[in-house]
Amino acid sequence: MARSTFFGASVGAVAVMVATLPGAAFGQATDEENSGRINEIIVTAQKREQTIQDTPLSVSAVSGDEIQRKAQGSLDAVLKNVAGVEVQGLAQGAQIYIRGVGSSIDPTFADPAIALMVDGAYNGRTESVQSASYDISRVEVLRGPQGTLYGRNASGGIVNVITRDPSLTEGLSGYWTAQFGNYDHVRGEGAINVPVSDAVALRVAGYREKRDGFVDDGSYDSDSWGLRGKLLVEPTDWLRIVLKGDVYRARGKGANTVPVAGSAGNLTFPPPYFFTNFDPSITDGPPFTGGVPIQRFPNGWVQADPGNAWSNDAEHVPGYIRRKAETFSAQFDADLGPATLTLLPSYSRSANTLVSSFLFGSVLPFVGPTYMIEGNDNYSDQTTGATYKSIEVRLASNGKGPLQYVLGFYYLKSDPNDYVLETTGATNDGQAYTLSNAFQPGDTIAGFGQVTYALTDALRVTGGLRVSQDKIAQGYSIAVGGADAGTYDFAQKQSSTQYKVGVEYDLAEKSLVYAHYSTGFKQGGISPTFPPIAFKPETLKAIEIGVKNTLFDDRVLFNAAVFHYDYKNYQFSVFEELNIADRAETATFSVIHNAGPTKIKGAEASLELAPWKHGRLTASVTYLDARYGDTVLPNSPFVNQGEVNLKGAQLQNSPAWSGNIGFEQGIAIGDGMLTVGVNSHLSTGYYVTPEQYLPGAYQKGYTRTDASLRYEVDGFTISANVRNIEDKAQTTYVFPAYRRFVTAPRTAVLSVGYKF
Repeated sequence: MARSTFFGASVGAVAVMVATLPGAAFGQATDEENSGRINEIIVTAQKREQTIQDTPLSVSAVSGDEIQRKAQGSLDAVLKNVAGVEVQGLAQGAQIYIRGVGSSIDPTFADPAIALMVDGAYNGRTESVQSASYDISRVEVLRGPQGTLYGRNASGGIVNVITRDPSLTEGLSGYWTAQFGNYDHVRGEGAINVPVSDAVALRVAGYREKRDGFVDDGSYDSDSWGLRGKLLVEPTDWLRIVLKGDVYRARGKGANTVPVAGSAGNLTFPPPYFFTNFDPSITDGPPFTGGVPIQRFPNGWVQADPGNAWSNDAEHVPGYIRRKAETFSAQFDADLGPATLTLLPSYSRSANTLVSSFLFGSVLPFVGPTYMIEGNDNYSDQTTGATYKSIEVRLASNGKGPLQYVLGFYYLKSDPNDYVLETTGATNDGQAYTLSNAFQPGDTIAGFGQVTYALTDALRVTGGLRVSQDKIAQGYSIAVGGADAGTYDFAQKQSSTQYKVGVEYDLAEKSLVYAHYSTGFKQGGISPTFPPIAFKPETLKAIEIGVKNTLFDDRVLFNAAVFHYDYKNYQFSVFEELNIADRAETATFSVIHNAGPTKIKGAEASLELAPWKHGRLTASVTYLDARYGDTVLPNSPFVNQGEVNLKGAQLQNSPAWSGNIGFEQGIAIGDGMLTVGVNSHLSTGYYVTPEQYLPGAYQKGYTRTDASLRYEVDGFTISANVRNIEDKAQTTYVFPAYRRFVTAPRTAVLSVGYKF
């Protein structure tokens, strides 16, 4: 695997091309650069077009052009450098945390705390966070509860992905990009806009990507493709229709856990896996043949390349993934004069096959390691599937009058398509068990609205309300030793009301101060235990005060905010040993608990400067004081630490300080522009799991730096990008038995493309 040499070759390729052109002179490539001013991104965070500086809430936006320039091929790559955002790798993809609010629970059992919306339609699958980003218009990150403007629950925030629409005015246009990187990375991407008539335009975009895994067992690879078609129809001057079809496929080995340091001599539980002479039939003394335990792995997990964060042990053979998803949606916008009526129906379906064994790998109880997945019961087929049908109807005011409003109705039906999750394991006395979860359709229905009224030219007040009802249902059964051990049915209906009140004031023409109080809600559910254990819904009460400033002839943008959250019943999962129904046997289950009243407070600031021609300086910082309330963790069967109270401890994925600092400089060479850029993400340490006693649970502070070199001329672009220059791994999630997920090593990409 080529790890370190590719970027040097890439930079050399760009340099050779530039060297063949006439001498360098400072200059500009776009109107924005020529003026030296900072152009603001237009966002639709409040369901109407506004600049970020005019939007009275904390929102970040990444443009599609920036995503392409930085060769960010997936959504999690885009989000990793957004202030206050953490992306946590999980078994079925990844979860998003904003200001410490998120969820590490599989969405099969609990909704994400951060709602992912793609072109206005909800996407609740964690694998979508790692899906490809191509032909994107922008990605918006909204911090804090957003329920009064979005029909779907969004207790901690929203990530909006907006793909590019067809255009009636751009003519025949599009782009293509080819990328080549280390780990045999090859990616092609392109889009074409075709005006069919004066009222109809078509846009088709797609990508194909292959890359070897960056762990030495071949895991963390990529083999995927996507295709999207959009049709724009404007039959009259008051009606706009966009139809969309989107297909996604992925396969490969997927993620795998790698060892946490320090496992030598410490792999002891559960005994059937980690001792060669464990005998559960011995009840009158130590359950070991001869009375003396013999460890199966006295040297722990032995890596093929000791000390290399991306090297694995032989026992943890990677499994495989198969992912497929299709989305079909439409958006109808009718200009009724004083208001616009929008209708947004959407249908999506997905199937996600995951065959893996993150804890024990190929190590079977009593038998030991088989070093293969075929015929190994640890590698259960965790195929999940879901169909989402949703419709949103909203009425939004037009014009510049004192009253601005958005009123809406939302309905979502989720259907698991008769999916049954079968989880296998061993009881405390060595019997095999199978827990079957039969998921049933659920739905969400909500009405929402938000009104803003201008009391004066400079002073505006806002009020919002959302009323919703959520229904879920599941059926459970368990078999122990091949015999039926019971069944159970569960159904739940939850109603909630969220609201928002706010005020905003224009201190000057381009200086805004705002304050608002808002609430959020995330429904409860049941743990995958037998019998099922219910957990409560989350609620969040948020206060935010912020300021936004555009200064010095649009050459300086400075935004800042302070916030305080009252977070009740935060949901998290831990491993716990429980009895199976009313039987004497016990087993280890993943149990979802609620934390006691939790407080999150903090502050954030961002600065963007255009101090001289061609130059850009950016900086952002987030401070978080996120602490658990009275939260008692039960004894972990893997650690046997006894009960632990997390009261006052740092919330997971909540570094006290984090931020970004970046610099970009353009130099005109010939008829083109050479741009050099560097960006570094900095973070203090934090825990990646509530189980803070687990080895490796604390991720130490780190920096992660990216750099780029790009030359653009006459529509052509050639660029080199390197990510994680430090070549250091960060832990994104930790399991018992000294296992963890890690981030990617240093990667480099050479890109060539053309826009026409």
